[in-house]
Amino acid sequence: MNSINNIMSSETNKKNEFDFIQEQLRPLTYGKKEARNLIDDCAFFNNVKGLTISVDSSIEGVHVPTGTAIEIQSKRSVLRALSDLAAFGAKPLCVFIAINLPKGIKHQFLEKISLGLEIVLSEYNIFLAGGDISSYEGPVSFSVTVVGEKAGKISGRSGAKKGDLVVMTGNLGDAYMGRMLIQNNNYNIDKKETKDLINKFYNPLPRINLGMKVNKYATSIIDISDGFLSELRHICINSKVGALINIDKLSLSKVVKSLINIKKVKYFDILTGGDDYELLYTINPINIARLDDESSVIGQIVEGSEIKILDKNSLALKFENKELGYKHF
Repeated sequence: MNSINNIMSSETNKKNEFDFIQEQLRPLTYGKKEARNLIDDCAFFNNVKGLTISVDSSIEGVHVPTGTAIEIQSKRSVLRALSDLAAFGAKPLCVFIAINLPKGIKHQFLEKISLGLEIVLSEYNIFLAGGDISSYEGPVSFSVTVVGEKAGKISGRSGAKKGDLVVMTGNLGDAYMGRMLIQNNNYNIDKKETKDLINKFYNPLPRINLGMKVNKYATSIIDISDGFLSELRHICINSKVGALINIDKLSLSKVVKSLINIKKVKYFDILTGGDDYELLYTINPINIARLDDESSVIGQIVEGSEIKILDKNSLALKFENKELGYKHF
């Protein structure tokens, strides 16, 4: 009869989830005591004020195209989740990650997952505090819980008031175009621009530092994940207001403007495409001097409940498609 030790030693050549945790994931705790070396059922936090928590999932074939490199998937899943903390003005502390993998994956596959995680964790000075690993008959997926620390007021989505200015960071539509180029490269864009746009999709930039700054005076705020119009609608519904957006005030990259001008892309696609992970927020006009070069005033909050997109002549544009952004179901 085989002893327990013999049974265990006979399987040492086959890597399992415990090897993956010990060899690839445990180093990503960076020795933080809260993670308890990934050997217990829970992480433990003591004396953390303003604990801020959000969860986000990323599924191959849904959030990224099928066949996307696994290290890109693992990295991007954390970046997307961190964007929620940015909208809340929270400082990231750590992440918990549940990883669901197709059956029959190879050890090299696991190494690439940890490589992607290591890049983003070290970049944002955060650590892995725990998680879960499963294998099943399905695509790669990650469920990422981010934990942050928040001090001061909470802006949220419900504080916009009539007369507030509508502001957003960065450019709109670059990530959408990146996703389109991955799926169909028929836009006649040069190689460098193509690479830059695809990079915007694969490597979103959560506005952590700007989020902490803006939350001090924003009346409402949200990150742009499912589409600009969809996120603006969330603010308007929760604040019980409407909005007027000047389309010529939107910050667009040169290549996106060019594609719109030659009618390769429609404004509606840019307004609803999503994956920008920029911040959309409102401020009292008295705070306009506090805006930096990364933010653009694009409209105003008004009475009512309608969202109107105005052209350069202040006429409301009409869109045939009524879907304002991505919906999961």
